[in-house]
Amino acid sequence: MIQLLTALLLLTNVWGQSAPFSHDGFDRVLSRRVAEAGRVDYAGLKADRADLDAYVDSLGQTSPKSAPDRFPTRADALAYWINAYNALALTGVIDAYPTKSVKDIKMLSGFFNRTWYTVGGKLLTLNNIEHDIIREEFKDPRIHAAINCASIGCPRLESQVFTGGDLDTRLEAAMRTFLNDARHVKVDPQNRTVTLSKILDWFESDFTDWYESKFRVDASSIVDYVALYVDEAKVAREWDVKYEDYDWMLNDQATADGGR
Repeated sequence: MIQLLTALLLLTNVWGQSAPFSHDGFDRVLSRRVAEAGRVDYAGLKADRADLDAYVDSLGQTSPKSAPDRFPTRADALAYWINAYNALALTGVIDAYPTKSVKDIKMLSGFFNRTWYTVGGKLLTLNNIEHDIIREEFKDPRIHAAINCASIGCPRLESQVFTGGDLDTRLEAAMRTFLNDARHVKVDPQNRTVTLSKILDWFESDFTDWYESKFRVDASSIVDYVALYVDEAKVAREWDVKYEDYDWMLNDQATADGGR
């Protein structure tokens, strides 16, 4: 009798464990529809959106807030929110496709702050996910190289999902790729200027706050952070800083030379 009760307790414990949240469906979407340079086959995705829709449905039912036991680590939770942002941005685009820019989908930045999605049983916008959850709760500036706003000015969209197990390595690689892309960082020794992505201007405090906390200094500049990843910027800390105008054109394969 004791052996039977013990066996039942063990089975209950196994059955009671929640399965980790699966990003497999979204991984298939990214591997099929995102080119190496980060451009997206929106026409193909709109024509074959079953995997994306199923994944978005799963986001609607489950999140780290509604089912924290399915996200055992902080990295698992952050990976979820990054993937959720990217998947919902793709959904917002193909719902309105063809379009030339996310700015054309809804006026006054409505693509980001007036398009609502169900996530873990709650209605959220892309701005809610980025600013109220990802930035506010995780305070890791590298996320700016991982979330993608479906625009040319964004860091490139990765062709595979983020997962908790290797998140630190992936974020580090994404930030290094972003900052070493001449479209986002240009160091000009002749004119002693550094020209940066507007993202580094909009969210400057995310980068400098992290830098000051990490290295225990009272003040820092955005170039101090960039210099962690870009060797040429190490000598540019006192140079003039300029920011590129942001390119809101859609990151669409159909408008890119070379396709996939």
